[in-house]
Amino acid sequence: MSSFQFLPYQRNILIRNVALSSLNCRITCRFSYVPTRNITTNQKKLNVHVSTKPIEFTSNLIFQKQRLESLAEKATNSLRCTDDITPDESTTTGTPVVNTAAIPFNVKPVDPRTRKLERSISASSTHSIQKRIIDPYLQLTKPRLTILVMLSAICSYALSPYPATITQLTCLTIGTTMCSGAANAINMGREPEYDRQMTRTHNRPVVRGLITPTQAYQFAGVMGFLGTTILYAGVNPLVASLGASNIVLYSWIYTSLKRKHIINTWIGALVGALPPLMGWAAASPLSHPGAWVLATLLYAWQFPHFNALSHNVRNEYKNAGYVMTAWKNPKLNARVALRYTLLMFPLCFGLSYFNITDWYYQFDSAIVNAWLSYWAFKFYWQQRLNYSKEYLKDKTKFNKGISMANVYARKLSMTSVLQLPVVLLLAILHKKGRWDWLFDENKNNNSTGKKLN
Repeated sequence: MSSFQFLPYQRNILIRNVALSSLNCRITCRFSYVPTRNITTNQKKLNVHVSTKPIEFTSNLIFQKQRLESLAEKATNSLRCTDDITPDESTTTGTPVVNTAAIPFNVKPVDPRTRKLERSISASSTHSIQKRIIDPYLQLTKPRLTILVMLSAICSYALSPYPATITQLTCLTIGTTMCSGAANAINMGREPEYDRQMTRTHNRPVVRGLITPTQAYQFAGVMGFLGTTILYAGVNPLVASLGASNIVLYSWIYTSLKRKHIINTWIGALVGALPPLMGWAAASPLSHPGAWVLATLLYAWQFPHFNALSHNVRNEYKNAGYVMTAWKNPKLNARVALRYTLLMFPLCFGLSYFNITDWYYQFDSAIVNAWLSYWAFKFYWQQRLNYSKEYLKDKTKFNKGISMANVYARKLSMTSVLQLPVVLLLAILHKKGRWDWLFDENKNNNSTGKKLN
């Protein structure tokens, strides 16, 4: 390009094209001369020809194509602690040998074929099978809920006045567990789209895609069939029919009503009342009033437990489309929880009145029921204040009140989880006639001593 002098107000130099070559790292720039419009000067215009030929230049940084290194060489260079780098030697087979003299620890290159073989073996191992197959199907049964259902049936069976057998107890335990697992599996298979929207249920196996709804139904069909068959053959037809009814009641009626009306909570409580009837019917007739007292006890327990649990996730239930009392009518939700908690006192009294337990049971059970009633009352009273005119007008009071209600609901839910097994275990300990053998032995010893005297 010929040399000339550019005046800033006479000429503009525009960069038209910039091309970067990735191979030789060169930049090509095109310059063009555009005369300035409507600018008058006293200086003499220079009639200079501007060359538009591209000017090529090479940058100071020259990037050369690097040689591909093996995985072992890369690891060696990355982990090298000194600048003492010696060239690698090759074996007779042509495989590069890594120089690890400067590395303060042992580096063992792994053959990709060996690693692939190890992974295939790991995929077929027992741990992998458990993770991919056993665990998802186990989660499908809702293990904690199923265990609670099974224990309620066993406790009712233990409290029945008629004698029990090991065979009946074993069949009752297995059959009730399978029926409960089948009902829960159908419930999960029907609600993956809704469970996905809730933090409490978004990790369920059907939601995560570990199990398809069809597989859940198939698993539920097998479990339900085996469970009812075991109950029919090992216990009696009445218990088997109650188990099958519980599957239909939970997986079909209750699950369908959850998105339609708050009455679903009362229907769901019936599901909890059937297992005690199953346990009682395994050895004793349902005409005995003790069976219905136990069933009502389990029915009443559902409300303080579930109403407190649903309170803290009420917004998730609402967003997922579940019609629950917790967000439809918060005051009713707390009031119902307190109402059924107080019902525990006369129900426990009924167990002693109908000769299921001794009268000492009233003292033990009253302490546990009072503990549950305390938190139920705190929850109810706080909700009553929260939705009063005074709190609704003051947002600060309302927000603080809701926070306190959340705490009381959490306490109530945790207390209910402990209260039910304690009440049932105390009933078993105080079962009518359980300690008669001890007192009879003392009487016999006393009478024998008198005769000897």
